Amino acid sequence: MKALLLDAMRGLRSRRAGVAVAIIGLGLALAACLLTGLVALGLSDPAPAIPEPERLVILDFKGNPPGMPSPWFTRSPVAFATLLKQRQLPLDVIARAGQNWLDTRVQGIMRPLVIQLIDPELAPLLGLQALHGDLGATLRRRDAIALTPAMVRQLWGELPPPQALGRSLDLEGRVMTVTAIVPEHDPRGPLWAHEALAGYESQANSMSEQDREAIFMMNSRVFVRLGPGVSAAQLGPWMREAFLASPGYRKLPPEWRTGREAAFFRGLPLRALPFEGEDNEMRWQALGGIGAASVLLLVMAALNLLSLQSAALLQRQRETALRRSLGASGAQLLRLWAAELGLLLLASGALALLLAWWMAPLLSGALGLDPRHPVADPIPLRALLGLAAMLALLLPLTLALPAWAALKRAPAPALQGRTASEGPWGRRVRQGLLALQLGGALLLLALTGVLGLQQRHLMEADRGFALENRLYLGLNVNPERLPDLQPLIAALDSHPAVRRWAFSSMRPARDLGPGAQELYVGAARKQQVMRVNTVSASFFATYGMGLLAGQVPKVPDEGETRVVLDAKAARALGFATPQAAIGALVEGGGDFMQAGGKLRRVVAVVGDVNLESAREPARPQAFVLSEVPQWDITVHGDDLAALQQALEQIWQRHGPKIRHTIERVDRQRAEAYALEERLTVTLAVVAGLAVVVAMLGAYALVADTLRRRRTEIVLRRLHGAGDAAIAAQLAGEFGWPLLIAALLGLPLAALLGELYLGGFADRVAPLPGLALPLALATTALLVVTGLAAARHLRLALRLRPVEALG
Repeated sequence: MKALLLDAMRGLRSRRAGVAVAIIGLGLALAACLLTGLVALGLSDPAPAIPEPERLVILDFKGNPPGMPSPWFTRSPVAFATLLKQRQLPLDVIARAGQNWLDTRVQGIMRPLVIQLIDPELAPLLGLQALHGDLGATLRRRDAIALTPAMVRQLWGELPPPQALGRSLDLEGRVMTVTAIVPEHDPRGPLWAHEALAGYESQANSMSEQDREAIFMMNSRVFVRLGPGVSAAQLGPWMREAFLASPGYRKLPPEWRTGREAAFFRGLPLRALPFEGEDNEMRWQALGGIGAASVLLLVMAALNLLSLQSAALLQRQRETALRRSLGASGAQLLRLWAAELGLLLLASGALALLLAWWMAPLLSGALGLDPRHPVADPIPLRALLGLAAMLALLLPLTLALPAWAALKRAPAPALQGRTASEGPWGRRVRQGLLALQLGGALLLLALTGVLGLQQRHLMEADRGFALENRLYLGLNVNPERLPDLQPLIAALDSHPAVRRWAFSSMRPARDLGPGAQELYVGAARKQQVMRVNTVSASFFATYGMGLLAGQVPKVPDEGETRVVLDAKAARALGFATPQAAIGALVEGGGDFMQAGGKLRRVVAVVGDVNLESAREPARPQAFVLSEVPQWDITVHGDDLAALQQALEQIWQRHGPKIRHTIERVDRQRAEAYALEERLTVTLAVVAGLAVVVAMLGAYALVADTLRRRRTEIVLRRLHGAGDAAIAAQLAGEFGWPLLIAALLGLPLAALLGELYLGGFADRVAPLPGLALPLALATTALLVVTGLAAARHLRLALRLRPVEALG
């Protein structure tokens, strides 16, 4: 074995350049696949501290109001915990978990503390343990709270966590005693991110009794530990029975429950939780796209290795003949070639392992994972076994065909110096392999272009409001406990760098979810569900929303509620023109999306405003006017740098002692589509690697062509062939591969690009969105192929007769 390995290493050293090319290309492709697998495992695996996760199930709820079905929420009304307990079902444990934010003072600054509220029975189910103190006793007390070490540091500096036990916190008038220190939140766990833990029945829970009994309010997660012989599929019917028998069901509007299902129910196994929810679905779609591109890259690298291996054994015909004449059998030669290829594959695997470990935080960050989410520290054994399996599979796939071709050649001609060429079929096979590599690169380049143009469209599309030269000032405090903002308001009104400013209940550039919705009744009793936000009168001028009709009063009338509609909402409520809506009274404010009795007067209509994600159709918008201070403030100025400096100075001098955030509004838009941007960048990186692999394949093909046809090229030059004829001869090597690559790559890229764009309600137009990326990718591939062939073409044109005929 030692002699075999030494012989294999000598063979690899004799062709260092080709070996280095193969190791780098294959290592990059393996790293991309391994990296995708690491992130997939990190996303799907539950927290390791959870005992028997297969027995833990979350109650899930999907509302079905008429015309407004909701998605699965991955949570449910907390009332189901009580409803199921009353039915004496064969379930070991039923426990609740919710989240609350209560303001507290941290180093002199008021800010919300994120508290996870759980029943004591849930702690052992999730493997929660205290670092210091007694967590179980903490969760059973009404006045006790458990903090994380990070929260202890924020509250009391470098105080050792055990010394925080017994200290008190004032949470909006609720005095809580620290009785336990718990580990930081595990991103793989089913609890929401938190800074503290408290009992569900503690005074940290500000949920009203009415909210606890509501059967249509998704306010908690209810966990169930299945009893023996019970499956998650049984929970849905049990939830439905409890729902129909509950007092709240009879209070639902008759049209919700007559002849139809008002809601749907299911038991969601804990292991299925990472695959549910809009954010997770988008993340898995992005990871699936990256994984498919990585597999394509691996196939290209394997084809490149196969081509290089064929060329290497073709060049070693004389060596192979000598070994066979000295008594080496076919099996011995196969062992030698397998040892050489095995060492090459091991080197590629080691490179892939190092690159994947190094780049894992980058990809997990690109997919929006918490920085604390463990992905490659340590690398899971399953990932290492998967890498080993890929290497074991690549060995026979890339060795069998070249070895079979090498062993079938007769030794005698090679010993006489007459080495055989690969023949027309060998040349066609290598051209076919190159065509597949070029087609893969073309596909990934075109898709990168499609994603890039759509991302640009998302950033630049007109949403009915302006983003430039605007800053967002967020007050991170309970909106019902806002301090006195009059000094801040007066400073904003008087500062010369501030042209306008406004309060609002949302961030138009960032909050793209469904938002608050109400059913409005307008002209001719026409009904329409609309997204409703509360804003101050200056909101529309601050965001540059153009008025189509009416005026926005600067001083609200205390006698009635005034509302501003966008043009979509005015049309949906039955008004023929924006002007026709002015002065009309509309009804809203009903519960359960029902017509309410609150009258609101339309005072203005603005142009169409889109506050939804580009993946959803724009909803009709209603803006309720109110000058009551809110926690979202937008400031507009002529010069962004001067505005930033002014706002920071104003806050320092006149801002209350609460935590705040200052952001550029245009960057909020970028954050809203950060996942799409990261997917585009990641795919661009993979496409770049694919281009490198394809370029290496083209480089190897033209180099081998020049080596085999040196004599032919010289003879043609001696018979009068010019540089153009020689260049055309070499270019012919790429004609069929490029044509096949275009026929394979372009239609598939157009199909996949259309599928991607089809997921957006607001998308780039087909001509630039698809045609332009396909054209640019084709041009780029031609340029790359030309660059790969340029060096050897230059050498071919400089050949002297003595070099080939001597």
